[in-house]
Amino acid sequence: MWSDKSIRALEAKQRAYRRSEDTNKRGGGRLILEVKPNGAKYFFFQYFQQSRRTLVTIGRFKESARSTGYSLSEARDKAFEFESILKRGEDVKTVLEERALEKDSKIRLAQAAKRQGSLDQLLESYMAAMEIDGKRSHGSVRKSLRIYVNKPFPEMLKRKANTIEADDIRLILSKMIDKGVTTHTNRVRSYLHAAFSHGLKQDNNPRRYSKEAIKFNLKYNPVSFVPKQADFERVGEHVITEQEIEIIWSELPEISNLTCWAVKLCLATGQRFGEIIRLKWADVDFSAQQMIIPSSVSKNKIEHVVPLDKLAWSVIEEMNKETGDCEFLFPAKHTGGYRLDKHIFNTTISKALREYCDGHNEIRKFIARDIRRTVKTLMGKAGIDKSIRDRIQNHSLQDVSSKHYDRYDYLPEKKQAMKDWNDYLELIINPKKKVTHISKRLA
Repeated sequence: MWSDKSIRALEAKQRAYRRSEDTNKRGGGRLILEVKPNGAKYFFFQYFQQSRRTLVTIGRFKESARSTGYSLSEARDKAFEFESILKRGEDVKTVLEERALEKDSKIRLAQAAKRQGSLDQLLESYMAAMEIDGKRSHGSVRKSLRIYVNKPFPEMLKRKANTIEADDIRLILSKMIDKGVTTHTNRVRSYLHAAFSHGLKQDNNPRRYSKEAIKFNLKYNPVSFVPKQADFERVGEHVITEQEIEIIWSELPEISNLTCWAVKLCLATGQRFGEIIRLKWADVDFSAQQMIIPSSVSKNKIEHVVPLDKLAWSVIEEMNKETGDCEFLFPAKHTGGYRLDKHIFNTTISKALREYCDGHNEIRKFIARDIRRTVKTLMGKAGIDKSIRDRIQNHSLQDVSSKHYDRYDYLPEKKQAMKDWNDYLELIINPKKKVTHISKRLA
């Protein structure tokens, strides 16, 4: 029988040689020791399967307490384990290979689990993509998700994104409804739906929006199973009357210069406030008397040329005297003047309009979005065709002809329409003034 001492005493030879431990057992396999020419010693387990000799590596003999490997006792335990496998009628090598595959599979699954993205990481990835794509709403989306998802459900944020079910989404939205939130419940639902749609495509996207190499392994979008609340959706109906426009136009200077100019410019052009306040003076063509809303600013990512008639141009000229040295038409304010390189926020306009409406009972409360709707409606009353109104307001036209074939810019038609609207608007803000043929349409 071997001992650790007798094994250490075995000397190396020019060629490797083997010794087997005689245990007086037959048919159960035996422990083998191989001595290498460099003196290293390795344990093997030898057995016969269908008259064929097979060696299974156990490992290196542990020469000292500080070295790695197997002691004789540990090697015998391994040999005993392998004998047990043989007694069950199984092949030792096959069983060990299966164990190795299973272990490797468990390791890969564990590694994959570590790389698997949480709901928090999914939302962050989605919002990062929004910001990189230049989506103006990324700030408001982040704020809404923080208020209605992150803060109320911190534990849910930690969960893997692919464990989130429709019932979890229902819980988030139900909490909002219980608090009396209506329309914005559908908005948060749409943000979550967009986030999961982003996650479904992200695993195979070569472009990553997070620092970690994560995967979401989503199989479906759980938000799809949670219905919108149809009765929470209110189609905007508020149209400012012509009498109210007359009052607003004359009293706008009471608010603030920036708000006054923003409202007048939107009334005169029908453009979006969010696009107007982001315009730079470089976007104004003084020779052609028009402004260009670049694709980086426009909601539909299409560059948009807006002809400016007398009323709109008078606003531009007035603004240029005060903010022409700034980068933006509507620069942000700071102590002592305007910021040269930063524009105001939508909330600045919204707050000013809210305060204005609170102080004027003769005018129904309105918001910035109502102005664009009002212009669209009154342009129709002025006789401007809807297709041209749509182009003036840069609506995304989805019919096949417009989307794929029509590359005409309609600039002459837009110029004429803006002239007609200018004349009509002048009659509204100054009813006693005689203005071109448009006045006949008011009769």
